[in-house]
Amino acid sequence: MIIAEKIKESCGALSVVQRGNMLALRNGNVGYSCIYTDDSIYQPILIHIQKLIEAYTSVYTIKNALVLGGGCCTIPRFLIKRYHNTICIDSVEYQSEIIALTRKYFLEGMNVDKLNLINDDAYTYIHNTPKQYDFILVDIFVGDMMPQKTHTDMFIKDLECHTSCTSLVVFNAYKCSLDQCKELCKQGESLFDTSFVTVDSDGTYYIVFIKGNIDKSIIEPFINA
Repeated sequence: MIIAEKIKESCGALSVVQRGNMLALRNGNVGYSCIYTDDSIYQPILIHIQKLIEAYTSVYTIKNALVLGGGCCTIPRFLIKRYHNTICIDSVEYQSEIIALTRKYFLEGMNVDKLNLINDDAYTYIHNTPKQYDFILVDIFVGDMMPQKTHTDMFIKDLECHTSCTSLVVFNAYKCSLDQCKELCKQGESLFDTSFVTVDSDGTYYIVFIKGNIDKSIIEPFINA
């Protein structure tokens, strides 16, 4: 394991760690992002989300994507490679140090002309942006916990207001209990056409909201929690 760079910041020490063809950003024992540095399309973490996106795009096209809690662009990297740089992506990250490390290490050799790294608070951004998106990933954490503000009705409504008429919203609910996920899922039931909780092979839950009519057979494999 090689530590490419380590910097101190208000919440601890950020480390860029390389092992073979994998590059990761960590804060102590907490992993923030991880990518493959080679030509791999699929990235080493959030595999369940990548598969869900693929299933969704068998029906609908994603033209504009938003990642709230962008980290070092794991999902943007997948989107760029899988869809041949056809998606305009906004990646919102609160910590400027993470954005600087992303630019320095995590985008090397990538075609990033449609990737916009935004240094802003995720909640402020989604409340104020005039844009609408076909895909939104909520990947917001303080340390390894999802902030309580993510569970509020106002935040869910902001997401709904800034999604297009056919759209996919996914929450990474790492460390949330199934009951917490089901409660958050209920908050979006009146705003989205489809809502469900899904779980990956490691036991991490994700909350999914979909606008538009989608064939149940496409999402059925993911309704497993």
